[in-house]
Amino acid sequence: MPRIKLTKSAIDALPTKTSEVVYWDSGCPGFGLKVTPKGRKVFLVLYRTGGAGSKLRKYTIGPYGKVTLHHARIAAQKVFTAKLEGRDPAREKREARIREVTDRVADVLEAYIAQHVSGNRSAAEISRLLRREVTSAWGHRSVHDISKRDVVELVSAIDQRGAPAAANKTLKSVKTFFVWCVGRAILDKSPADGVPLPGREQARDRILSDVELTKVLRAARTMSGPYGAIIEFLALTGQRREEVAQATWDEFDFNQRTWTLPQERTKNSKSHVVHLGAASIALLERMPNMSAYVFSLTGKPFRRFSAAKRKLDALSGVTGWRLHDLRRTCVSGMARLGVAPHVADKILNHQSGTISGVAAVYQRHDFSAERKDAIMHWDEHIGHLMAVTTEVVRRVA
Repeated sequence: MPRIKLTKSAIDALPTKTSEVVYWDSGCPGFGLKVTPKGRKVFLVLYRTGGAGSKLRKYTIGPYGKVTLHHARIAAQKVFTAKLEGRDPAREKREARIREVTDRVADVLEAYIAQHVSGNRSAAEISRLLRREVTSAWGHRSVHDISKRDVVELVSAIDQRGAPAAANKTLKSVKTFFVWCVGRAILDKSPADGVPLPGREQARDRILSDVELTKVLRAARTMSGPYGAIIEFLALTGQRREEVAQATWDEFDFNQRTWTLPQERTKNSKSHVVHLGAASIALLERMPNMSAYVFSLTGKPFRRFSAAKRKLDALSGVTGWRLHDLRRTCVSGMARLGVAPHVADKILNHQSGTISGVAAVYQRHDFSAERKDAIMHWDEHIGHLMAVTTEVVRRVA
């Protein structure tokens, strides 16, 4: 192979031959320029991975014209420096190119959802959020190209849409995703490390008054389909929306008047027994037994919460609240009736409550009798509210 001093004028004057020729730089051993039969000129570096006799590696820097001679020399020096450090730049470059193809964010995210998220109680919600926010923004990119600035810009954009809660939830989900990537050796470090929450969420403290609760329940009873019954059952039991919407008939014991949620369906992964008052039993007896799910007419759990909630607000005239506020309304109402906080915590199946720390480790009593008594009082209270309202309406009519 010819050896010349590579200069711009020398490169420009190089002839095109019928076979490929590499011109090695006389001033920098291992650095050269390849000229193809089609006249294409490409800078490259040749080095050994070890000492004499070890395997030769070829590192392609790039085509002349797109890469200047000056920048090619700098790239060549970086390759030689990496080689002295015991690294193999050619292998690293090849692996990086493979990662760009095989580790697209969209593909890695789907693997994460299938292997990690699918077992989560909130799998559907988390999956929708990640696909909507992450896949739409980064799906075509390599997960290795995502930087801390990308993460900051992603959550900031969501926050600027006026959705601080969604921005915070997205960031938490993204951080968990990248931690999973690190654990699977896809990434060495998470680009979301050290990214702060974009904004402080305003704590929810909405509690429906007795008048508002009565309006909501009366409106719910006028709605067709399972939604109205879900609302009433939420108000009576204080349980979570998805727990009620996905309730199955085999979870209920009408003789014992209890509803047992299996650990697979609870937030804290602990089975939970909910006592049922007369109003709850009467509501269940009114529901048509058309599928495994109690609150369903289609054989699948009810999903159209947003549209149904707007209709309920219009019918009741009560706005500015969400379904989770019924849970807070329930426990606050029980407090007014004299129910102790630790009993209310047990009814809500809170992970931690008024009994926490070391006391929670040793306190294993489930307060079943107290919980049953509290539910009965709350059931009677709601029954009284509805009866009074009905009587007032009858008198006005």
